[in-house]
Amino acid sequence: MSHKAILQNIGSIFKKEENDFLELTQTINNYKEITYSLSDINLENEANRADIHFNNGKALGTAWAAMCIDDIIRTKIFVKSVFNAIETLKEKKSRPIHILYAGTGPFATLLLPIFATYSPKEVKATLLEINQESFDSVKQVISKLGFEGHIVSYENEDATTFTIDKAIPVDIILSETLQCGLVKEQQVPITLNLLNQVPKNTILIPEMLALDVCLLNLKAYENRTETTPETDYCIVLDRLIEINNTSNIEFQLDNTTTETKILSEKEITVLPKEATQFETLVLITRMTIFGDNKIKINESGLTVPIIIQVFNNQTTEKKFKISYKIDSEPGYVIHW
Repeated sequence: MSHKAILQNIGSIFKKEENDFLELTQTINNYKEITYSLSDINLENEANRADIHFNNGKALGTAWAAMCIDDIIRTKIFVKSVFNAIETLKEKKSRPIHILYAGTGPFATLLLPIFATYSPKEVKATLLEINQESFDSVKQVISKLGFEGHIVSYENEDATTFTIDKAIPVDIILSETLQCGLVKEQQVPITLNLLNQVPKNTILIPEMLALDVCLLNLKAYENRTETTPETDYCIVLDRLIEINNTSNIEFQLDNTTTETKILSEKEITVLPKEATQFETLVLITRMTIFGDNKIKINESGLTVPIIIQVFNNQTTEKKFKISYKIDSEPGYVIHW
């Protein structure tokens, strides 16, 4: 079976509504085998493990970016969402759908099944990657697969300051440059920069990212089932920040400065009666990738609750401030 046929089959499995983890595990293994075989990158080389640091976050080293494929639900939901977004747009467009993929990593993992499924007359992409090793690799992979017809351009640039060529309108902005808690990487500044340059109806993938400050009953959380209501084990105290396709209006961000930018700050009060039943203060990353496609709590490394503090026998109110900042190490900061 050809690589294209295998990638088509991988895409069809990722598109399924249900999750068969045995099937998904085998599919991810097949996907890794293809991508690794097409690239000359030595993932054991220390040089390929070096991250690139900027004044607004870091870009992952090539080896770490390659390993993102191992997060099964993350990869499946993102690829499924791209398929869904394309199908949503197809009937409305008389030209190829144009995807701007910011942060491709060494393999353009989220688009290879797309290119295998659709013709260049249906889907094209601009591939944007700052890491030189990853950039060289992704060009090599696309060439070996014969997908060059899908490529509008390759851009070896920083996505947080990249200027979009207006000659071909962008229909979908795709970027998966993030970690749990929206820390360290450049997802937020990349998103805000690109949104500033496209119409409001441009599809953003992920569609919504948010950080919620919550209280968990840890035992109830660990014993939950798929049908357990979240309110049985979790109280949302406040939403620290939300990033969606209008966030560039709310958050004005100059990506060229080295100053720390506070995008949001909230004052949180934890009441004794809440902390008695829900004793663990956590930060939960919420993710809607596209439409009904969401990555739920603990389904992926991206959505594991971040434990901040455990309250034991608290008898008084506890107040603190939490902010979300952009600088050389983006993320949340807690002020007790």
